[in-house]
Amino acid sequence: MSRWQAICRILYMCQDLLNEILRLLQLMVSTKASLAAEVLFLRKQLAFYQERKIKPRRFSDCARLSLLLLAKLFDWKNALVNVKPETFMG
Repeated sequence: MSRWQAICRILYMCQDLLNEILRLLQLMVSTKASLAAEVLFLRKQLAFYQERKIKPRRFSDCARLSLLLLAKLFDWKNALVNVKPETFMG
């Protein structure tokens, strides 16, 4: 990987993390009903994929980093569905 590609990759990760932070801030100011509806909507999508046995894609480095940061905010072991806690911690 060239130096330019490495810089581009880091910038892309920073952009993704900034988007995640902005989304988290948006969720923090939303109403409880709105947040509950979104969680239910996302859980329904996940259930759809699980019942059709669709293999999930691998997480990007940025996605793994954002999950790591979000995991500091709540009990993440209860939220895991697609992976075992050992996989996430590894």
